[in-house]
Amino acid sequence: MFRCTSLITLVVALLFGAATPALAHEERESQFPPGDGSVPVHRGLDEAADVLVVCKPDSRQRIRQLADPRLRRFNRQLLAQCEFQHLQAAVNAVAEQGTNIYVLPGEYREEPSWDPPCTKDYDGGVVDYVLMTTCGEVVNLVTITGDDPDDPDITCDNARCDLQIEGTGDDADDVTFTGGFRENGDWVKHNGLKADRADGFYLANVTFELFRENAIYVHETDGYALDDVVARKNDLYGILTFTSDHGLITDCETSYNGDSGVYPGSPADVNSQDTNTGPLQRWSVEITGCDTHHNALGFSGTAGNSVYFHGNDVHHNGAGYVTDSVVGDHPGMPQDHAWLKDNQIYSNNVNYYPNVQEGGPCTAEKPADRGHEDGVVCPAFPVPVGTGVMIAGGNHNFVTSNEIYDNWRNGVMLFWAPAAIRGEYDPTTQQDNPHRNAFTKNQMGYQPGGAVLPNGLDFWWDDSGNGNCWDSNLAAPGAEITHNAIDPRGLPGCPTGSMWPIGNVVKSAQLLPCSQYNRESNPDPVGCDWMDTPPRPGSSEGSLSTMSMPSQATTASGIGVLLAAAALGLVAWRRKRAGTL
Repeated sequence: MFRCTSLITLVVALLFGAATPALAHEERESQFPPGDGSVPVHRGLDEAADVLVVCKPDSRQRIRQLADPRLRRFNRQLLAQCEFQHLQAAVNAVAEQGTNIYVLPGEYREEPSWDPPCTKDYDGGVVDYVLMTTCGEVVNLVTITGDDPDDPDITCDNARCDLQIEGTGDDADDVTFTGGFRENGDWVKHNGLKADRADGFYLANVTFELFRENAIYVHETDGYALDDVVARKNDLYGILTFTSDHGLITDCETSYNGDSGVYPGSPADVNSQDTNTGPLQRWSVEITGCDTHHNALGFSGTAGNSVYFHGNDVHHNGAGYVTDSVVGDHPGMPQDHAWLKDNQIYSNNVNYYPNVQEGGPCTAEKPADRGHEDGVVCPAFPVPVGTGVMIAGGNHNFVTSNEIYDNWRNGVMLFWAPAAIRGEYDPTTQQDNPHRNAFTKNQMGYQPGGAVLPNGLDFWWDDSGNGNCWDSNLAAPGAEITHNAIDPRGLPGCPTGSMWPIGNVVKSAQLLPCSQYNRESNPDPVGCDWMDTPPRPGSSEGSLSTMSMPSQATTASGIGVLLAAAALGLVAWRRKRAGTL
């Protein structure tokens, strides 16, 4: 075991020690907040310490068109108090913690943020927190910072703590923040709204669209809620949160994003010492009631720890729910303790890769010509089209009582991610995942109403890890759970689970060709079928079938070579994602 692991580590280190990210956007070094906050609760008008109102010249006309008469009266009352035409101006004017900012119906472009005088202070590199507080407009349409940059801590301590921003329309589309493009065709901004160390932040009933990277971004914040927000048509993420705690993302809709609709990266790792697999008693972010569709990935999260993901619809993406332990410099590795329950994860077979291949709309030179405004998705990174759930090297994940169907490649994938991929070369850590993941009581291959819509395979596993188990998963009447386990007894049952840390190397090596994907220079890698739409199970083309795999009795040298090859695929794949979190 030690000799094999040492060989893997050595080969990976030699091959990839000097690798550099492609298509990277760098973020400052980040850390978890103290964790003594709480999820903020929505405040009414009479509960606010202060009230500020933002409106547009046509807000009065738009208010007349609101369907709810009580909401029309409320908006007319607020319109009389309107002092600002731009949200950033209102944020800058906040003087008391616990302020409510109401944004009346209108389209907000935030033109003063486009070319701020402080742009001269920005060299185009990493935006540190000091610059974020003085000139966040260099990358953001709207910036909210809550911490004094001279403090040694990262906790919120200025007037913008516990800030609530709420759109006052019938729905989120009535208050829209649009980035879009400049006259020269370049993106207006990287991010729509960034809340940075803004503890207690509450955002509700607004839409953000058309940004170079992310629509809504929450960073190093303890206590936040994103309620009934829409994030669409962005080149990377719809909703991005990073190194934050006590979060709630509820009733959101994310669509047509080039990476993920929702991405909680490195949430506070509050369960890292818990060895149990099962329901979480404490989570760092709860995501519920969201509809994420027509993205390259519906959900993803590098080091997606302590995520409670329940009651969501994840459908018609390239891939559904993806979490991993691959990218370096993400706190909380390896990934652990996600709880997926009562979600519908289905029909994630939309193939956007032709958009970036020869003659596709994403090959235009300027972003404005690529069709983002029309919902054209330019997938930033390789994902296996037709996959419902993919766990690339995670531990203690509990996937239970979900409805997973009509994903033409795989319903659920689980495989090993060597620690060397994320830059950790200690031989004793290379098999630190995937362990003690449980998949129980999931309804596989048929709709709630009973219609049979099978997955390509219900479960794809590379046979790696200790304590991984499957129990009481339901197939359609007359059908059986399909899988690619090499053990003739099938998938290991709960609670004991698997007992072999090293997986099947041939399965892992299948990931290699797809690592060469680059949407500009190599959008269709030779030997990679991830960019191909899988045949619909049961169609005349045939469904994916269980493959015959070699036994674990592979020689140590063969294991080392093949695992190094698999590592090549994974490291290149995720290092392309590294800069974008």
